[in-house]
This record gives sequence, C-alpha cells and structure tokens, in this order.
Amino acid sequence: MTSSILPCSFRLVEKETNRVSHLNIHWHRGVDEIDAVFTPNDEWEFEMLQLGPGQLGYRSCTVELPGAQISLETLSQPVRSFQKMRQRGFYAGMVLRAPRPVLWKGREVEPNHVLVFGNAENDMVIPEHSLLLSLQMVPHFAVDNDLLDIEPGLWVCKPSALQALIQTCGSLSGRTACLEHWQNHGMAAPLATREVVLAQFLAALDQPVRTRQARRYEIAYKVEKFATEHGWDDGLGIDRLADEIGVPRRTVHRSFKEIYGMGPQGFLRLVRLHHFRKALVHQYSMGVTGAALHAGFDHFGRAAQYYRQQFGELPRQTLKRAL
Repeated sequence: MTSSILPCSFRLVEKETNRVSHLNIHWHRGVDEIDAVFTPNDEWEFEMLQLGPGQLGYRSCTVELPGAQISLETLSQPVRSFQKMRQRGFYAGMVLRAPRPVLWKGREVEPNHVLVFGNAENDMVIPEHSLLLSLQMVPHFAVDNDLLDIEPGLWVCKPSALQALIQTCGSLSGRTACLEHWQNHGMAAPLATREVVLAQFLAALDQPVRTRQARRYEIAYKVEKFATEHGWDDGLGIDRLADEIGVPRRTVHRSFKEIYGMGPQGFLRLVRLHHFRKALVHQYSMGVTGAALHAGFDHFGRAAQYYRQQFGELPRQTLKRAL
C-alpha cells in the first residue's frame, strides 16, 4: 500500500461584494495511510485509529476565506478519532452523511447536532463513508466574536437554520452535489463571507445537549486507561480487565462491540498495531523487532501477520518507506 497525497489543486477566486474583495483558496487532499492524515503540532492533541482493514481513503475539500476555513471530509474506513485543542481557538463540526450514527463519547450524534470542540476532549467513532463538514475560525476573529465563550460539546440546532449554513458552506466548497443543489430551487449560490457563515452558525445554535456520556463509553474508557498503565501487553485478558473495573465480562465485551464493532481484545490489539506503525514511521532506528516489542508484541511472526491484515503491507515495507 502506498500513500497517495494528491497534488494540491489551488483555485483562486476573487469576488467583489459590497466593494470588498474576498480571496477564496480551494484545495483538495487525499491520504490512504492513517499516519499521514495529521501532522503533529502545538495546537491539537490528536490520535486516530483505523478500525477497518485496508486503505484509509481519506479525502478532503477545503476552502479558505480570510480568517476562516471550511472543509468537507470523507473516509473509506471507520475510524476512532480523539482530539483536543491545546490553544484557544474555535472549531465546529457536523455530520452530513453516515451509514450509521457517529458516536461522540459513546452517544449517537443526531442529524441536527453540531459539535463545538472548544478545549474539551472529543472522542468520536466515525463510520466508513461518512461525510463531515467542519468550520474553523482564526483565534483573533473567534475572540472578537465571543466564540470562545460557547460551551464545548454537542449542541442541538434549529433544522432550517442549520440547513442554510450547510448549503452556504457547500456552495463555497464547490461540493453542492453532496448537499442540495441550489439550482433545484431556481436560486443562485450565495457569495458568502466569513461574517455570513458565522452569522448562520450562531443562528443555528439552539441549546447544548445536557445528557451524560454513555455508560458503554465509561466502561471502555476505564479499560483503555488500565491497558495504557500496563503497557498494552498480551497478558491483558478480558477476565482481568473486567475484574479491574468491576463489571461483568459480557458487559465489557458488549460495550466495546457497540462502540468499536469489535471485542476488547481485538481493540487492544488494534491499538498496539497502531503503536507498532507509529514506532516504525517516527522511531525507525528501533528496527522492526524493536518497534514490535515497543508496542507490546512478544510473538513477532503473529504481529507481522496482524499488521499486514490491517495495513495491507508488512512492517519492513513501512520501515523501508520511512527510511
């Protein structure tokens, strides 16, 4: 499997509205490897796990307005995405299409929900072939418009106002085929500025979702925390995990199955495979054997087999490319 980062396709469009010139930059990106989706930086704490085997198939279409960025993103595989903003800023996301509900901390995200990231931890499971829309504002613009005062988490939105926001963002990104064609209603796509997008976003917000995070997520979270403290090794059987967090074995299994589509042992092995891959890519001086041991694998042959099933290549192929 190879990484296919598509050449950036820039389309510069200058629009004149109310005697103010707005420069919109459109660019497209494609990534087929999980470790190439996100470049670590000081602004985000970010971790993504690919839950299904094969090529990731991440594709994005982004438009940049002065001080704002709108992106449409999709992936071929289901993923678990953990994100937290380290610095003050504003970022919001919504689900446009998904074969199954997106899960946020174990609870289902409804079609009329918007997620405001803020400085809270956001733990999501995104099904394959989902289409997501995200909106990001530069810090000074967010501060000037009190966006940082919006409570982070899920918000219930007014359906008609949310649809207007989605249509505007879709028309800007040039991907109205994924949304609703304005032409079907005999209307021209609007010439929007960041102020228009912001006004529509604020008009769509109704009230924050007050329900607690799902119990199944709390169980899975405790299991992951315990596994992290004990190095994700092969000795962490489901009986030990269940005993440590004080719930029945079948409850642990059901919680993981409902959230990740696999039992706890399969999920813990998947985490270790991603640790294995990360070591090969970023700490390649360890070599294949050192990276496998670092990820908690005692049986190298079996680890290589699992690795190939998940990522479509052998560990030594990943290492060779990293070198």
